[in-house]
Amino acid sequence: MRHVITALLLTLLLAGCTSVVEGTARKPAGEPALPAIDFDKLDVGRFPTEPRPPLGVAGDPRKGVLIEAQRMADHVLGPWEIEPKLTKWYAFGAMALPAAEALSLIAPGPFAATAARHNFVNGFASARTDEGRTRLLNSVLRFIDDASAAAAAEDLAKTALGQRGTEGPGEKVSIPDQPDTQAVVYTSDDEDGKRWKSVRAFTAHGPYVFMQLAQTTDDTDAATALIGKAVAAQRPEIDRFRATDPSEFAEISVDPDGLLARTIPAEKPNLTFTANAVFGRRGALHFQNDPVRSSTLFSDTGTDVVTMGATTVYRTRDAAGAKAVVADFDAEVESMSQPANQVRNMPDSRCRRMSDTEFYCLAPADRYAIEVHAPTLLQAQQLAAAQYVMLLS
Repeated sequence: MRHVITALLLTLLLAGCTSVVEGTARKPAGEPALPAIDFDKLDVGRFPTEPRPPLGVAGDPRKGVLIEAQRMADHVLGPWEIEPKLTKWYAFGAMALPAAEALSLIAPGPFAATAARHNFVNGFASARTDEGRTRLLNSVLRFIDDASAAAAAEDLAKTALGQRGTEGPGEKVSIPDQPDTQAVVYTSDDEDGKRWKSVRAFTAHGPYVFMQLAQTTDDTDAATALIGKAVAAQRPEIDRFRATDPSEFAEISVDPDGLLARTIPAEKPNLTFTANAVFGRRGALHFQNDPVRSSTLFSDTGTDVVTMGATTVYRTRDAAGAKAVVADFDAEVESMSQPANQVRNMPDSRCRRMSDTEFYCLAPADRYAIEVHAPTLLQAQQLAAAQYVMLLS
């Protein structure tokens, strides 16, 4: 299940008066047939139901640099991959970094200014906690070349030394088995009076800088050990990333699999720069409420592409996989929600009331699983119905 807070950052289209669309569901070629749903009986409100034309290439390097940052998500390790207990949502959760200024959303302002001085290109960041003792932010920042990355790592470490903690300025600290990592430790207190040892670390690796923040209520050694594991694991993974040359950003494909054109778009960007985006299996896990659980689910169901717009669409191996995703996501929220009326005339759909202002609906559409968050039940139902029609039109 995609994390509720992040989903609510998406700006949904305004649902208006009730309307229906004509036709019946058609299955994609080669897919097993599902019971026919009469499009005439579906209430889609004012949401679009026709797929967009092929989205082509970015066209603008500024759009391409964002798509490239989103692509990077498949090769940035989630904190749970470094320490399995780190599965709980923390702070912003995960976000693309299409410009140096975006670093101000994951670190104090001076770090963004420092990165900007060294030909910053883009990046991706992911953060999790175990709710009480440990927090980890893992981010990969790309610079224009190796020399710029090396200079940035050194300058970012100097910036970290200038930050003050509860007990004064930060101090340099070494990271186990990572002699080229520059790190600073300082002490901080949260609003509950809990004292944390915080270590910020910077490692140049080719044109990339790994920027990590490990916070623990244990000693400094626990934080440095966690960063050491993160750096060691992140090195080979980012090497697998097929980075696009910045001169070709305008030519990046917006929608390689054609699924984003069949996903109801969000009208505006969101705070994590992930609206109207395409992610692979690992990239999508950064946005899941329980990434360890979802990782197993995605593997079992062959989920390989996830699009995030006004709705979220998961492409699975087959129709059985889509039904399994719907069932598992529904089970995941069962203890924290109340049942709500399913989407009218969609018998395989499921809806839940998460709070007075948050409703959640799921539905399979052949090999696709549809996921919707909305402030009213009617809006969630209409979005799910419209997305169903769009996928099968």
